[in-house]
Amino acid sequence: MTAEAQARKQRKEAKMQARRAQLALMRQDHGGPQAWRGWFDGSAHPNPGKLGIGALLLGPAGERIELSQAAGYGSSSDAEYAALTAVLQAALSIRPPPAQLLLYGDSQVVINDVLGTTPVGAKGLETHRATVVALLEQFTDVSLCWLPRHRNGEADRLSQLAIAGWVEKD
Repeated sequence: MTAEAQARKQRKEAKMQARRAQLALMRQDHGGPQAWRGWFDGSAHPNPGKLGIGALLLGPAGERIELSQAAGYGSSSDAEYAALTAVLQAALSIRPPPAQLLLYGDSQVVINDVLGTTPVGAKGLETHRATVVALLEQFTDVSLCWLPRHRNGEADRLSQLAIAGWVEKD
C-alpha cells in the first residue's frame, strides 16, 4: 500500500470514529429522574401543502400527552416548527411545570436554526424561531436534540394521523 493510500485510509477511519462518537453522544439521555421527555414531528403533503403535526410528551411518573393536529398550509420546515411550538406549549401547561425537559426532533434545519449552530438562520423561518426561543426561555432546564427519523416514530405517526384526518375532511 502506498503512503498516500495509507493516509487516505487513516483519514477515513478517523472520520468514521468521529461519526460513531457523535452518534453515541446523541443517543445519551442526560435527563434526571424527574425529567419530562418529548418528541415532535411535522409533515407537509405535498411539500409545500397541508400540514400535520405530532408530538409526544412522557412524564417521570408515566404521564403521556399526545398531540396530533392539522396546522394549516406551508412547508415541511413550517410543520416541524409548528410541532415544536405545540410540544413546548403543552409542556408549559403541565402543573407543576417540568423541572427538566428533553426534546427530540428529526429536523436538522429546525434544530440547528433554534440552537444557532449555523452562521445564518434559515430564511423565511425567523418568526417561527422567535416564537420557539421565547417559549424555551420559560423553562429552567430544557435541551433540544436531533435524532434520526427512524428513532422518531411515535411523533411521525401522530403527524401522519393529522394529515390523514385533514385529507379525509376534503
